[in-house]
Amino acid sequence: MVEWKPIQIVEKISTLPTLPTTVSAILREMANPDSSAIGLAKLISSDQSLAGSILRVVNSAYYNFPRKIGSLTDAIVLLGYKGIRGIVLSVTAFRFFSNSSDYLDRKKLWDHTLACAITVDFLSRKLKIDENNSFEAGLLHDIGKVVFDYLDPELFREAIREARRKELPLMVVEPKYFGTDHTEVGTLLAKHWNLPDNIIQAIQFHHSPDKMTKGFLNITCLVSLANAFTYALELGDSVGQSIPELHPIVFKTLKIEETFLEDSQKEISQVVETGLEAFASLS
Repeated sequence: MVEWKPIQIVEKISTLPTLPTTVSAILREMANPDSSAIGLAKLISSDQSLAGSILRVVNSAYYNFPRKIGSLTDAIVLLGYKGIRGIVLSVTAFRFFSNSSDYLDRKKLWDHTLACAITVDFLSRKLKIDENNSFEAGLLHDIGKVVFDYLDPELFREAIREARRKELPLMVVEPKYFGTDHTEVGTLLAKHWNLPDNIIQAIQFHHSPDKMTKGFLNITCLVSLANAFTYALELGDSVGQSIPELHPIVFKTLKIEETFLEDSQKEISQVVETGLEAFASLS
């Protein structure tokens, strides 16, 4: 078995695709304090596929606007930059997730990550924790698995086989084959894409929020909790279905009881179902 070393992965990450030029320009425009809805709409319109996807999602039952939204400018005004940014990165991430392999069912992984993003968004409102980029952090938390599948699909297949055979979480097995796990590799890709620090930290520590800096603890705990919810709803990553154990710091940070997962499961299930239907238009 040919094993990877972390330094090889770091070198290879630099050859992976960057964010599309249009998407990078859109994110820069959103960060510009002098930007306008009209200017942003014009920029998005340069990618007709992206523009169409945004309008389809905006007009879905997930947002439930009382009238049809016909223009990007209206969509931006109604959803705000935060909402539009989430959809833009969803479209980008979907393109990255879209190719399937024999062992990693990327459609299931996409549904898992999208469900996590939708759940994070819902939890941030329910728990009144306003965190920038929380939807995006949920969406990209498992992007490292796609990177492994891209770098060496045959070796990753072996890792998945072992995880299934031994009924172990995939991240426990990954270091044996790659010298690191998907959280670290996802972090490298997020840095390669120049994503905000809170997204990078949430990707890196969503399985171990107790090990991170306090500055980004809220968003990381939200992603950790949302990830557990997706498994409880049987929307895992296709490799394993056991619900990840939550560290006590998640309950303490988010000020919730340990029964919260069970108590809120039905409510979140309905939200996720509607959200997955809305974003199905991306496929």
